[in-house]
Amino acid sequence: MEQVLVINTGGTIGMVHIERGNPLSPLKPADDWSEITANYPLLKSFQTGYIQVEELIDSSDMNPKIWVEIAKIIEENYEKYCGFVILHGTDTMAYTSSALSFMLHNLDKPVILTGSQVPLENPRSDAMQNLVTAIQIAGSDIYNIPLVPEVCIFFRDNLLRGNRARKLDASNYYGFSTPNYSNLGIAGSEIEINKKRIRKPSKNKFFVDYSMDTNVLVFDIFPGFNPEILRSIFKNNKINGLILKTYGNGNAPTSDLFAEVIEEIIKSGVVVVNTTQCPTGMVKMGLYNASTRLLDAGVVSGVDLTPEAALTKLMHLLGKGLDHQKVETAMQIDICGEQSLDLLTYNLDSSDENIKVKTFKIENLDNIDSSKIKNTRFRIKNLKSKEAIELSVMIKGNKEIPLKNYIKNLNREGGISDFITSFSHSTREILKNGTDLYFVLTSKEEVSWEKVAFEIFIDKY
Repeated sequence: MEQVLVINTGGTIGMVHIERGNPLSPLKPADDWSEITANYPLLKSFQTGYIQVEELIDSSDMNPKIWVEIAKIIEENYEKYCGFVILHGTDTMAYTSSALSFMLHNLDKPVILTGSQVPLENPRSDAMQNLVTAIQIAGSDIYNIPLVPEVCIFFRDNLLRGNRARKLDASNYYGFSTPNYSNLGIAGSEIEINKKRIRKPSKNKFFVDYSMDTNVLVFDIFPGFNPEILRSIFKNNKINGLILKTYGNGNAPTSDLFAEVIEEIIKSGVVVVNTTQCPTGMVKMGLYNASTRLLDAGVVSGVDLTPEAALTKLMHLLGKGLDHQKVETAMQIDICGEQSLDLLTYNLDSSDENIKVKTFKIENLDNIDSSKIKNTRFRIKNLKSKEAIELSVMIKGNKEIPLKNYIKNLNREGGISDFITSFSHSTREILKNGTDLYFVLTSKEEVSWEKVAFEIFIDKY
């Protein structure tokens, strides 16, 4: 396995001039590796194999069928090579790197995507450095570089996690970035790998899961859009998933019509994921009223997923044939380094019963590392009482331990309102010593509610 396999899908980096030596002649895809390396002895010196997809394409024509083709090439050649370099057009490279990260399971070898803004034969091309460095990183043992057993993008000087990367510039040589994650490596006079940011190589057997459902829509919220258009799209098409790109921390219009349409879409069996239009930051549904209605409707948080990762992750999970709830749960859990937080949501109760005392229990939380808990949120939706509300909520575990701030109180006039509080410190302390959580709700007057939920935000890095 002293070779790197180069897989060519097309794109600028694999283009050559029809008339060799004439930079003014039209460009065409290279027929094979020998044509790409013809005038470059340095490239010929590397120990590489070469395969190209059945039809080389402009990356704007990239689609899940070609993702499957790429994954099959890797699967069929996995034991023959020490790493893989994928030549790819830049426009959809972040989609392909994200998709492959979900399809290729238990990686213990590098899979590096690269491309260029300018063809290899042109003066001042960025292609040579990108290609040479990608080959060296993929062949880590050969070139004495620390192993990076992930799907990555290498572009200019930056090694980036594939499912965190975005194309941020159409022509600049620093075309890609990971806005919500640090670089995995930097290539200067030496190639430096940030070992603390690299995923560990899997000890389990490598396999490929080709599951992909293409019946997914991405929709950007914009000022003045008509929710009826969204309703019409879903009424007349078979769509199983929706990536909703919202403002800021996940905010969207608060109109009754928009909320009604989103609720209809979710009740029809569609998984709706909320991602932010901002390049950096994350969705925090419930932080503002403008996102609370999405939360109430059953929209799933996309946390800090890039649009490319959110789309391909949803396509992959839906393609597995999982039920609606399992897809929703998995969308909020980090699978392969694509998001910074796990969001665990426990829907505890939904009842119109008027009561004064109620106990809720969450069992079997022993798989949670309490030291990684970043925040929690306990929420009662539409708490109702005819009289003034004097309510207390107590958190406890299955072992008696001293706690601080384990009781939260609410004093409010009668009517309908939401109650939101946090038990972060108490949750950490309880889960250090046990596996179950209890919430005891006590009220002086009878109360009812629409929904009670508890969320745990777990820091992954």
